[in-house]
Amino acid sequence: MVQDRINYLREELNKYSYNYYVLDNPLISDFEYDKLYKELEELEKQNPELVAFDSPTQRVGGISSGFEEVRHKYRLYSLDNTYNYEELRKWYEKITNEFGNNVELVCELKIDGLAIALAYKNGKFVHGATRGNGIIGEEITQNLRTIKSIPLKLFEDADVEVRGEIYMPKTSFEKLNEENIERGEKPFANPRNAAAGSLRQLDSSITAKRDLSMFTYTPIIEKASKQPKTHWDGIQYVKELGFKINPNIRLVKNIEGAIDFCKEWETKRFSLDYATDGVVIKVNNLAYQNELGYTSRAPKWATAFKFPPEEISTTLKDIEIGIGKTGAVTPVAVLEPVNLAGSVVSRASLHNFDEIRRLDVRIGDRVLIKKAAEIIPKVIKVCDSEEHDSLPLYQPPSTCPSCGEQIKEIDGEVNLYCLNTKCPAILRAKLEYWVSKEAMDIDSIGPSVIEKLYNSGLVKAPIDFYKLTVDDFLKLDLVKEKSANNMYNAIQESKKKPLSKFITALSIRNVGKETAELLVNELPSLEDFKGASIEKLAEIDGIGDKIARNIYEFFHNKHNLQTIEEFKSLGFDFSFTPATKTDELAGKTFVLTGTLQSMTRDEASDIIKSKGGKTSSSVSKKTSFVIAGESAGSKLDKALNLGVIILNEDEFLSMVGLK
Repeated sequence: MVQDRINYLREELNKYSYNYYVLDNPLISDFEYDKLYKELEELEKQNPELVAFDSPTQRVGGISSGFEEVRHKYRLYSLDNTYNYEELRKWYEKITNEFGNNVELVCELKIDGLAIALAYKNGKFVHGATRGNGIIGEEITQNLRTIKSIPLKLFEDADVEVRGEIYMPKTSFEKLNEENIERGEKPFANPRNAAAGSLRQLDSSITAKRDLSMFTYTPIIEKASKQPKTHWDGIQYVKELGFKINPNIRLVKNIEGAIDFCKEWETKRFSLDYATDGVVIKVNNLAYQNELGYTSRAPKWATAFKFPPEEISTTLKDIEIGIGKTGAVTPVAVLEPVNLAGSVVSRASLHNFDEIRRLDVRIGDRVLIKKAAEIIPKVIKVCDSEEHDSLPLYQPPSTCPSCGEQIKEIDGEVNLYCLNTKCPAILRAKLEYWVSKEAMDIDSIGPSVIEKLYNSGLVKAPIDFYKLTVDDFLKLDLVKEKSANNMYNAIQESKKKPLSKFITALSIRNVGKETAELLVNELPSLEDFKGASIEKLAEIDGIGDKIARNIYEFFHNKHNLQTIEEFKSLGFDFSFTPATKTDELAGKTFVLTGTLQSMTRDEASDIIKSKGGKTSSSVSKKTSFVIAGESAGSKLDKALNLGVIILNEDEFLSMVGLK
């Protein structure tokens, strides 16, 4: 019977997939698998009423209209971090004070991916969501169904929710970037970004092609054959249910065993085909976990030990010059490619020409690089070498490499500037910034599309985006009708963006997202911007004389005013409706720096504004509080020098009533 054959093929293919994607133990060749898959696909096509929800053919995906927010049934907490072994011992001491010596711990590699929650009912996968802020995430079930290491049906009819980490193997990441470069698209910065971009595709068939995988941990069991009493047993049970777990876990007797595990993997991790930036250490006994409980954002029974940022030396082959949207001239180090903290690095920041002089960096030097906050590669020093003194001193360019105009200094500015308003590099940078998430957030238009539009003469300034037709997009190489319509519609939708987004997108020097929001709260219409004096602008908290002058000059430039009128004629809505808010933080100005664990900085900023406070991008004597997260930078140093009150994340959460 056809039904019997379909059932047989489905069960066999699911078995082969489990062995291949979960156990890393292939039972048949790809050719044999594909042959069986095509037979099943053909039989299901002829008999659609016999297609089962867990058929491997149902993993290919389809188009979604968007991602809906969903409230997690069980909160996904963050983890507190430790950065040295003494901090680990202090954390463990608090636990042994409660339960005596030699409390067992479980050590797991901290996967550099995206946390998700999966829910199963009667053994069937019913729901999956991103972590979000731990309380509310995004529904991405359709995309998660395409990931072959996620079981659609468990080995028993259990009701469970599991937590997992989605990641992209390094080999798959490198292959994806090679394909992107061949297509003229921008490569992903690292495997985590690639995984995030793949997981948030509206077309889940794209997700299906991206070779994502998942390690599973932490089951929350509602109905099942077992109720484990330890975390270790819980992980083993997850494996029995059909999930993929990381094989590099260890049960240890005490904190010294955990420290040995951390030391072992600090260098060994680079041999893995996935990125890991630390070790998660958990109390094994679940009863102890329950007794220890949670802070407002993290379990007291677990901590993450973060590996120190990797530093590595390589050769500085050249210094390229980048021109930003305001004409700022930025030097970029071109490096001999080297593997750093899980990704291949061939370029690094040199910040500005003062930094080059301070470091005495010369082309041909051996330089030490590291990733700031594990993301942005930067040159930190020159390695001592006999050749250094014989290399010529680096001389900053005197002319713009894009347009040939003289590069100028501006009083009070560290950067050098190209002041040619028609410079091609500035024009392209303004176009890319206009569509960016921070500005008008037109996510259908990427750098490669902008390059084609610019080179074809269709778009030379942001206003030109709004004069494009669908046919204009179809003239571009490799653009099909569906993509053309999507890009056109996304541009039209951006006309409804808030006034603060428009002000941000204008690329006024020193006016970014936070400054634009401060301005719009005080100047709720474009007429207010045009009528504001330098003195009035400077009185706004977080603005100051220099920014005030930049804003005043922009809104008193005849060409700029004509362009704004043209935006109006094209259907832009510049009205501003202040958000409903309380006055708990009225009169207080906050600056956020570093990485927060329980929310993004944008989310923290929204909370502050909803309670009547303001946020600023720079620290001054007018700043009321600086909220310092992980890897806080120069803003924290300035706050200390000025005597500004500094809040850690927990103190901020208490202030706004979230703790």
